[in-house]
Amino acid sequence: MEVKKYQHTSPPSEMIPIVDLSNPDEELVSRAVVKASQEWGIFHVVNHGISMDLIRRLKEVGSQFFELPETEKKAVAKPDDSQDFEGYTRNLKYTEGEVWAENLFHRILPQSCINYKYWPRNPPQYRYEESLGYKRLL
Repeated sequence: MEVKKYQHTSPPSEMIPIVDLSNPDEELVSRAVVKASQEWGIFHVVNHGISMDLIRRLKEVGSQFFELPETEKKAVAKPDDSQDFEGYTRNLKYTEGEVWAENLFHRILPQSCINYKYWPRNPPQYRYEESLGYKRLL
């Protein structure tokens, strides 16, 4: 499977790889993921089955979380001495003192690995549900 490229605002010679999950050949999809990861460290997934409405809601609730006061975000912060990735983190531009990246990472699968210590209470729509035989965020 040839890794497709997604053109973005960088020069035309630079294109983010696209991984199409509609391909029934799982081995080819796996190789495309590995190749894109090794060559780019990132890829764009298409035909993943996630509705645009859910994506919109995830972006909305994510924005609401990052607009909260710093003290509330720190309530789910990754401990400074942790080797794990879960929790809220913030990176600073030390020259200007401006925040340039905030992240909130946590596990959702397998369910036995979920640590709700890193799940914010606000916004209230930010939660993990299991219903109707499938799992979803929000």
